[in-house]
Amino acid sequence: MSTYAISDLHGQYGIFEKLLDVIDFSENDFLYVLGDAIDRGPDGIKILQKIKDTPNMDLLIGNHEYMMLNSIDLDGYSEDLPGDSTELWMYYNGGDETFDQYCSLNESDRKDLVEWLLTRKLTTLIDTDGRTICLTHSYFNEECIDKEYKECNNRVIWNIVWKTPYRYDLEIPIDHYTEKDWDFVIGHVPVQRVAGLDVKLQAFHEQNVLLIDGGCSYGPRNVLDPNEYGVICIRLEDMSETVVTFASL
Repeated sequence: MSTYAISDLHGQYGIFEKLLDVIDFSENDFLYVLGDAIDRGPDGIKILQKIKDTPNMDLLIGNHEYMMLNSIDLDGYSEDLPGDSTELWMYYNGGDETFDQYCSLNESDRKDLVEWLLTRKLTTLIDTDGRTICLTHSYFNEECIDKEYKECNNRVIWNIVWKTPYRYDLEIPIDHYTEKDWDFVIGHVPVQRVAGLDVKLQAFHEQNVLLIDGGCSYGPRNVLDPNEYGVICIRLEDMSETVVTFASL
């Protein structure tokens, strides 16, 4: 049995399926997706449904799921967008295609999907081989660890899914992570923005923080060589990496 973590698929269902094949993912394994399964790419809702319907997969909420939940009507039936994040989601973060997919579902499936999202966690702790690994989309708040999204304060959620050591406009000092006796596995910021281009695609490691956003958000934009972006998968038992690039598709 292996426990895996990936992040920031951004609607790229094809590379998701390719990764599952490469790691020979089975019913004896478990996979955490650390948020941002949706937006920018073509199949975000399909990815959410795949995770929801697979007992040995789970989603932690990222900033894109947060924007979705903070835009749509949470009764799951309405196609209105009454929330505070509507403009940010639809016009600046690729939510329009996700919303079109969402609206194409029947009312019952929309309701089921929303109810499931509202019960996902933001952060969880995994104990393995004498180590504690904190899985979260980007930042953390100890009061929200292993709590459902709907149980957490909106402002606290915003900090967890947006704050990061790797964007100057959303920066949180790395000291906030290093003061904890945990290893952190996070996403949110593509490793290309930290390590640069023209380097081997791999996780970015800084002290006790491992960044695993492989840059699937670049997929629809075609700005990188297909060998330079894809999915970075971590096996938590030994922290080994499996990388699948778009060049393999």
